Amino acid sequence: MDRHATESLAQFCIAQRNAFDADGWHLRFDIDGEAVALAAKYLSMTSWYGHEEELERIAATIHLPAESSLGLYRESRAIGFDLPYFSATVRIGITQARVDHETSQTTANLAAAAAKADRFDPSGTANPL
Repeated sequence: MDRHATESLAQFCIAQRNAFDADGWHLRFDIDGEAVALAAKYLSMTSWYGHEEELERIAATIHLPAESSLGLYRESRAIGFDLPYFSATVRIGITQARVDHETSQTTANLAAAAAKADRFDPSGTANPL
């Protein structure tokens, strides 16, 4: 599995974190099903991703990977799936998405406050809009 495919799968997982759709995991025909199952199994074993039960079912439906993290790592190496790179990419992507969301909320709040301030008239008479 090449770097591009790993990044594509990571981007899919980042998007799924906040808008989880179990059916979407079964439709990843552009990526090896075993890699999708490994990604699902890995993410189900983390404390930071969420959706553990759904991801375990997805992994079992597509392909039953190893039950331990060591077995999972060995299996990922056997198919050329760079699990450490995948993990780092997903974590960074989730963090970036959170920062982007918080930044857009802050910007919207500042814009609303600025608009409200523009209508404020310290003399006590209302400004016409």
